Amino acid sequence: MNLRELITDAIKYPISDTRKFLIFCALIILMSLSTIVPSYGVKNNTLTIILTLVTLIVSFVVLGYLVEIIKGGTEGSKILPDFDYVKQFVIGIKAMILEIIYFIIPLIIVIIVASASGLFTSFTKMVYASIDAIANNATTASMIMAAIPKSTINTFTNALTVTLIVAVILFIIFSLMSFTALVRFAKSGSGTEGLRFKEILKDMSKIGLLKIIVTLIVIYLIALVLSAVIGIIGLIPYIGVFIGIFVGLPFIMLFTFRAIGLLYADA
Repeated sequence: MNLRELITDAIKYPISDTRKFLIFCALIILMSLSTIVPSYGVKNNTLTIILTLVTLIVSFVVLGYLVEIIKGGTEGSKILPDFDYVKQFVIGIKAMILEIIYFIIPLIIVIIVASASGLFTSFTKMVYASIDAIANNATTASMIMAAIPKSTINTFTNALTVTLIVAVILFIIFSLMSFTALVRFAKSGSGTEGLRFKEILKDMSKIGLLKIIVTLIVIYLIALVLSAVIGIIGLIPYIGVFIGIFVGLPFIMLFTFRAIGLLYADA
């Protein structure tokens, strides 16, 4: 499937079954109640706890449903999957754990790089030097900076640069891997499949790294445009916000995950 066919399919997909689309919209509304209700000035601790729990539970169901949409895309299914709330709740929890793992790994590496390059040590020295300068009547930012040894500033600047470069590279790599991992999980139902790094790299190689990157960029650009449209619709008095958030947002979510599933259909 070429990029044009993929995008066309993904745009049509959310409304392939109106009833299921509206159910998904209702789930998004439920998931947002913990934010909506307080915005109307309703303040009740018990209600807040209940709505928070509802948000958490529904969030896992929504994530599980989106994972099944990815699976449907890889299998060539043309309609929205059926709702099985318990099953999708469990899938959502597993998917969240998988995503957390792909966040933690680069985070740990970045912390190690930051520590090894002297970022934390030099930052601590800068803080102490600033405190001493203030204690010695330094009243301006230039006076405080002048009190910090240049060697410490240089070490901090170099360490920060190295750390940021490593962080950006790792973010890109692990983001691409996490997409593939989520697809492997969606297809197999096994969380361990999403951690088979060797197989993940094989899947990415089979599809083509350039194709993955270009397709994801196009997907997110379209999602950005749709978000801008939602923002404009939100300006309509009374019903604008409702239509924009509780119809537009679900549409974007379904579109995005459908497109990801189609992208990895040949993996």
